[in-house]
Amino acid sequence: MSILGESNSHHEFESLCLGLARRRITSNLLPATGPVSSGGDQGRDAESHWTNIPRELPGTSLYASLASTQRVVMACTIQATGVPGKIRRDLASICGQGTPVDRVIYFTVTAVPARKRHDLIEEATRTHQVDLEIWDAAALATHLADYDLFYLAVQYLHLPSDLAPPRPDGAGELPDWYVEARRRWQANDEPHGTLGDLVDLRAPLRHATFHAEARADLPEWIGHARTLLAAAAAEHTALRARYEIVAATLRGLGDMRPTDQLARDFFGTVTSDDALTDLGILEDAVILLQYAFGALARGLTALTTDDLCDCQRLLADKIDRLLDAAPPANAMAHLLAMRARLALHADMTADFETVPEDLPTVAEITAAVVQAVEAGEPIPALQSEPPLTDLDTGMNTLLRLGRHLDNAPLFPIEHTADLFDYLTPVLVDHPLYREVRDLLDKATDGATGQTARGTRAQSRGLALIKNGRLPQALQEIHEAKANWLRGDTLEGGLIMLLLCARLYSELGLPIAAKQYALAAAAAAKTAPAPELNRYVPRSIIQAAQYDRQAGNWISATRLFCIGLMAQNTYCDEPYNNERYPYVWEMMADQALTRRIADAVRPGFVPLLRTITASVGIDTLIDDLLAPTADDPRATEETYTEEADAQGIGRPFSDAGPTRHYAWHALGVDWEITCPDEHLSALAAERYTAALQVFLGELATQDPLFLPGRISVEIRADDALPHDQPAVCEQKAERDTNRWRLRLPAGAPADLEAEPPRLLTALIKVVLSQSLLSDKAFMHLVEEALAGGLWHKLLVGRPYDELADFLRPDDYQTMAALADPAVGAGIPRGQAKAAALPARTGPGPGYEHKEALDNVRNRYAVMLPIVRHTLPRLSADPGFRRTARQLRGEAWRDWHLLTAIANAVGNHRAQQQGLRPSPGDSPEHRARILAVMQAAERPEDPPVPAEVFTERALRTHLSLAAVSTAHSHGLVVRHGFPDRQALLSVLGDRYGYWTDDVEHDDPFGWSAEEDVATPARGRT
Repeated sequence: MSILGESNSHHEFESLCLGLARRRITSNLLPATGPVSSGGDQGRDAESHWTNIPRELPGTSLYASLASTQRVVMACTIQATGVPGKIRRDLASICGQGTPVDRVIYFTVTAVPARKRHDLIEEATRTHQVDLEIWDAAALATHLADYDLFYLAVQYLHLPSDLAPPRPDGAGELPDWYVEARRRWQANDEPHGTLGDLVDLRAPLRHATFHAEARADLPEWIGHARTLLAAAAAEHTALRARYEIVAATLRGLGDMRPTDQLARDFFGTVTSDDALTDLGILEDAVILLQYAFGALARGLTALTTDDLCDCQRLLADKIDRLLDAAPPANAMAHLLAMRARLALHADMTADFETVPEDLPTVAEITAAVVQAVEAGEPIPALQSEPPLTDLDTGMNTLLRLGRHLDNAPLFPIEHTADLFDYLTPVLVDHPLYREVRDLLDKATDGATGQTARGTRAQSRGLALIKNGRLPQALQEIHEAKANWLRGDTLEGGLIMLLLCARLYSELGLPIAAKQYALAAAAAAKTAPAPELNRYVPRSIIQAAQYDRQAGNWISATRLFCIGLMAQNTYCDEPYNNERYPYVWEMMADQALTRRIADAVRPGFVPLLRTITASVGIDTLIDDLLAPTADDPRATEETYTEEADAQGIGRPFSDAGPTRHYAWHALGVDWEITCPDEHLSALAAERYTAALQVFLGELATQDPLFLPGRISVEIRADDALPHDQPAVCEQKAERDTNRWRLRLPAGAPADLEAEPPRLLTALIKVVLSQSLLSDKAFMHLVEEALAGGLWHKLLVGRPYDELADFLRPDDYQTMAALADPAVGAGIPRGQAKAAALPARTGPGPGYEHKEALDNVRNRYAVMLPIVRHTLPRLSADPGFRRTARQLRGEAWRDWHLLTAIANAVGNHRAQQQGLRPSPGDSPEHRARILAVMQAAERPEDPPVPAEVFTERALRTHLSLAAVSTAHSHGLVVRHGFPDRQALLSVLGDRYGYWTDDVEHDDPFGWSAEEDVATPARGRT
């Protein structure tokens, strides 16, 4: 197979030979093994060139096995005639420079006859005491046809990659994902040029760059990257593509010169565009500058020292300007780390002989450290002390970073700490060395411990999920999230954020789920690593699903369309169902949204179509609905029942002048309402998300809520400062605990102060529904705070920033819709089993023995109050029927006595003109109580029989339930509580309907006569 042409340029032939020599030295094709000499080019004319074979850039192992005694020089020529004489002259010149040479490898296009080749080899040994090897066209062609070297022919001889020989057995295993990516890209002639395409390409491109078994594919991958670069519409995508092409060409093919112009373009854009602040691209620029300096030291680039030092200076100036602008905490940490690395880079203006090698990249240092740890060896450090660009600036910047680390939980400190350790010989004498070292050690120890804690928490959380213990699992996943949402474990943290969102959704807390999904999108969007950007569309679309679960069907449609735009930007094959099932799950939900609107809210359809048409999916939804076009339409009642049965918000709860959020949790029906306008809707969702997170925390404790309904009306107040707590007003009703809240508008300036103020407004409302004392309830709050409630309420950014995806006129459009939500005005039906049911089992403070003592005391106290009334009631057939019915409903004798005694006492007080009122003095209340509890005398007027009707007895027992609750240390805060709800709590949690003691029958009825009476006297 002849693959070596005759018209190759000298530069291409030189590069081809260099690549072949570098690849074959380590495979023992060229038998000598030795490091290169430290000099540069020894000479050059129009037809030939010789050079030292450069060492591979740091981090690769091609030259790891080279011995330390042999000096090798490579020479090449494309001269067609007089080649033997040319070789003799070049040998004399190489060996006459004064630098010892042990071995010369000579490449030539023209064939050298075997006899002359042997003569030249013997002459070189005899005359110059060097080993000479001659590679002519035939030898080059033979080895370039090898599978693992064919990429050199593709790169330098421009042969098509499909001429590559078949992969031989034993050539090294290729991962399945890599093979699948190669197949996909070979079939993709026209990449869209999106960041998603680049991220999909980057993994296999880098694999081929750094893994010898895939190196044959590298020119093809670089070709794909160049095609993508040509198609890239966004400047950020083009910049990242240039970086990948330059890095792959240099690191994989050993020559930066073919991509020098791409590197110039990259550095020029990054340093000159003030609007470009992407941390990932700035990080790429710092790394590429390191690569370029290394290439310069080894003669692998035409860029000059001045070129790269100018880039270094301009990049440092840009980072300084960004730092002066006071960026967010984590961005600040990334910028400080990059600035320190630029300052601590070897000074490339110094004599190269004092800089034996360029500084390795962060990834390479990390790999070396990991290998040392695994081998039980000390962390490597520099073996020499090269001059650094700006030692003082570097150390002061590291000190600033170390003091800032407590504010930057997402920053991966390990990389910077590794660089610091590597440079220890150069840094140890600096005055700031000890303080910087201690700060970095403290942060590294914390990060390492956090990672391990996160791993354990995730394992516990997943085990709890499998066992259906979702509230407890949520606590563990929160712990994993808090420990992973940083640096190298950021991707795990993003996954934990999305898992938290999923758990909140499963628990019926959809606005909390929406907050966490949007927080994942925000964190992924600002992540320096572009491959994490793929979580942006997934997170947004899942947030749209949770918004829809809450009943915000129009807002969810808008958010879904935003997610689709991100899907097109960040994901390759964006509508691939197998790779991105979440897209089609929400697409199906969107089709259902349209179908229900067509059936019962046709006035909403034009708005929905306008929204979906903005991303071109309106006709797709038409196609999804076409098969059901002739199916009978369900009624509004049917859709309402389905929503209630599924435990989701009523469809289109965001339509009309008032928005509604409703859910059931911990035995309480919760409702939030707000005006359907921009700031109030964000304030209401900010509060709702926090409330749902808080309820999720309380679910693992026992808040002892009174069953019922809480309704909170929220309005944003522009005049209310964020440093002032919310204005809360309560209006208690018999069936609903109503509140009105005025909350500050917009996101707070002080993020740390926001959770406490928000929690204050939460506690006021939630405490009003609890039967616990203030002290007992605040103990639950303290437990939640100890479990990390602060970082759960505020997830990275304020809710108003995360969820501000609608324009003010979008809210106006929704508010102007004439029809209300589907099912508005229809009482809520039977929902599925609550995901967060009320707690069961003995209530807080309940002791069975103490409860029986209380029952025994009631018999003792109640009997004297009614001792003359009881015989009269026992003889009354009407009362006996009533008593029999109540006993059949599990009333105990002490319940009957309590109701009768309260009836008698109230009648007695009324007869004496004593009526209680809220403003009574303590003396007046004590007088009333004394009259009611006085022992009944024979001369007292008999109480009329109509006072003891079934309805009256039920009322008196429910009134007495408040006193019973107080006896257990409980607090009833409603002005007019739902006493039946209170009785249900007492019965379910405090043995109210089951506890009794042995006692004499106070009515004197026989068991035969009272057959409906349950067994009495049970202890």
